[in-house]
Amino acid sequence: MIKRSAKFTAAILLILLGIVITPLPIPLGLVSILVGLSLLVSVVPAVRHWLIRLRLKYRQSSARLNQLGKRMPAFLRELIEDTDPEKTRQRHK
Repeated sequence: MIKRSAKFTAAILLILLGIVITPLPIPLGLVSILVGLSLLVSVVPAVRHWLIRLRLKYRQSSARLNQLGKRMPAFLRELIEDTDPEKTRQRHK
């Protein structure tokens, strides 16, 4: 329970920090938001479902994200695979 609370708190802080520092010329804000989302997806199932619905709505962006995922670090690759609508459908069949 403490580990889950710590992950949740860290995820929210990283997302908020990312939003604050996004205007900077260095893309650290985006990285912070992505790391926060990857933590949040592992803790809150509703966030995973929200991301899956979002990717279903924007299929073209989702396909591009799948292509980019092959070159991403492991934690982002895992986030992309966990929220891929096509793979989620195959798991539930």
